[in-house]
Amino acid sequence: MINQTEQMMYRLNNLDTLQRKLNFQYGGKQLENGSDDSILYSRIVSVDDKIRTYEGIETQIERTVVQNNTADSSMKEIKKILEYINAELIKANTDTTGEDGLKAIAINIAGMKENLYDLANTHVEGEYVFTGSDSSVKPFEMDANGKVTYVGDNKLRKVAVEEGSYRERGISGFDVMMYSSATAYKGETLSFKSTDRILDQDGNEWIMKDKIESGNDVIFSVNQQLVDDNNTVWNLNTSTIPAQLEDVDGNIFPGTVNYDGVSSYSVTVPVNTTLGINEYVKYNLDGEISLPEEVLVPTYNNIDNTISIAVPNEEGIKFEAKTNIFDLIDNVVNSLNKVDSAGNPISDTQARTLIGKGLEELTKAYDGVNIAHAELGSRNKIFETSLEGIGSKLTQYKKLSQDLSSSNLTEVALQAKALELTYTALYSTISKTNQLSLVNFMN
Repeated sequence: MINQTEQMMYRLNNLDTLQRKLNFQYGGKQLENGSDDSILYSRIVSVDDKIRTYEGIETQIERTVVQNNTADSSMKEIKKILEYINAELIKANTDTTGEDGLKAIAINIAGMKENLYDLANTHVEGEYVFTGSDSSVKPFEMDANGKVTYVGDNKLRKVAVEEGSYRERGISGFDVMMYSSATAYKGETLSFKSTDRILDQDGNEWIMKDKIESGNDVIFSVNQQLVDDNNTVWNLNTSTIPAQLEDVDGNIFPGTVNYDGVSSYSVTVPVNTTLGINEYVKYNLDGEISLPEEVLVPTYNNIDNTISIAVPNEEGIKFEAKTNIFDLIDNVVNSLNKVDSAGNPISDTQARTLIGKGLEELTKAYDGVNIAHAELGSRNKIFETSLEGIGSKLTQYKKLSQDLSSSNLTEVALQAKALELTYTALYSTISKTNQLSLVNFMN
């Protein structure tokens, strides 16, 4: 009798467990615990993991599309401004425009420079869109003299468009506000200005090594030349005590040369001057000197104030001199005001010549911006297409997750009805068992 009662209680507990499971499934989910069906549970976990992954990718792409659309709008405005400046320079490049007219045009173009500066520093959702790899850095900075410098890099951020697949986002400041003023290939010579920046075919930048600001020490070896802002080359003369720096004409550099007694020399850079080692070194896209170190020694032409580099004799190599459009605008404004970069007066003939040259350079700049805008458009299209694909996959995975994890309410209802009948039968059996007496049991 006792053993029979234990069996009935065991069966009742099983029915209670099944009832709790059915009550949970009425809520829409099939599995309450992974142990209910380990194979099905692992499938659900795998699908839900895919959903979370693609939701993260979708969020990144949506944000990228917003940033790219903002960049696209800024590029359209930049092109409009350059078109306006071009029209003003065409007007200035005629004999009918007098001195007052040139000054008025200079004021207008100077105002346009401010607008360009704001557009070049476009940001959305706390990120700058033209800064390269680090979108937290303001790409263009203006000093007290109005000179604008690009402080970003030439490396674009990559955004996931699929699991394990990434695409470059947007364009950098090199594309937006710089243009190729000169190009040279294998074995040729590249000529450029000291304010230009040099890129090779892989986007690596070639920079003068150890260019030091005033008030700091530049360290160099016995076989290295130094060069200042005026492109004056200074050579170390160790025959004097102490050693000193001399230019080609025998002029002495204004500063004491110190020797560490082993292999290095140093000199303090004078006020309002920069001094660099006369070598152009390749920096990779991460802003580090590319190893093994590659060095090119430039030559200087003081007649037209240009620098020349012999491009290495290697297949597929290409060097570009990138001129800052802000520098171009500064030069144009100076020409319109009939002064040089130092503020010294120039003749009307010189001014007209420089205005014409500025107009030619502006055409190159506009073409460069146009190409950059086209590249931006093609990258935008990649992300827009990817967003559609990710959205489609998300829909499929969510449907699969729903199908796998959702309970079949019809089946649950049938099981619940069967459970009800089983309960009724079991309770009836328990009731009859409890009514049995010893006499009835013996009979």
